[in-house]
Amino acid sequence: MKNLRKLLMLVTALSLQTVSAQSGDDYRPFLKEGKVWNCCMHEHYTEHEDQEIVSSGWQTVYYSLTLSGDSVVNGTTYHKMHGKPLSIVRKDNEGQIFSIPATDMVALWPELWREDGKKVYGYEWNKEQLYYDFSVELGSVIVISNETATVTSVDTVTANGQQFRRLEVERFGGYEPIWVEGVGHIGGPFMSTKHMVNDGRSYELLSCYEDGKCIFTQKDFRSEPGVDRIEDLSPSLSKEEGAVFDLQGRRLSAIPAKGLYIKDGKKFVSR
Repeated sequence: MKNLRKLLMLVTALSLQTVSAQSGDDYRPFLKEGKVWNCCMHEHYTEHEDQEIVSSGWQTVYYSLTLSGDSVVNGTTYHKMHGKPLSIVRKDNEGQIFSIPATDMVALWPELWREDGKKVYGYEWNKEQLYYDFSVELGSVIVISNETATVTSVDTVTANGQQFRRLEVERFGGYEPIWVEGVGHIGGPFMSTKHMVNDGRSYELLSCYEDGKCIFTQKDFRSEPGVDRIEDLSPSLSKEEGAVFDLQGRRLSAIPAKGLYIKDGKKFVSR
């Protein structure tokens, strides 16, 4: 009887340890069938007619990225990410604002993804590379796209009653270094390794959907820990009015204390 009681106590203790370990390590997967990221890209445009410039300014291309279906490459199964342009809003150098029809866009992102543990990989240019490592802790050193980065902050934010683990890694080429577990980079799901690209464009992740419900928005990236906020963030022109960019087209969080910047399609200088 005593041996049976000891055995029951041992089994109970092991069960409690297992439950405790699972509850303390609730990883939120990045890849899920049907998941949608609504994003936008800001860039300078120029229209020519008879080799003369007839219009130029800034435009915002709104698009969505959706996970749907699988594909097998060299025996490895990947999730497929499909892009769809939604709308294009332009503001020319004369201050005129207008929309043009959305057309097919060249894929800027890896179209094949897989997740192994807490690491997320994208397959492009006939090779696989690491995009996220959500297993890291404060002070961890990671290598993304052959560049070394250090995790400088780890905390938890709340959106729609759900908690999300948030990481900050050292700055990548002007982009805010914010990653959110299960959501991705503040510039979009594929921007974590694009720090070496300087093509005059800037990117934003507007909202992320799972099972048809919005789980995270642009504003949530910068939320104070524990602040619960949710909204259906659909693309609209009003969200771009007053936005500030550097001369490379990267969006800034505030007007710089010194130097040139762009606001409402016009150049300004802070002295």
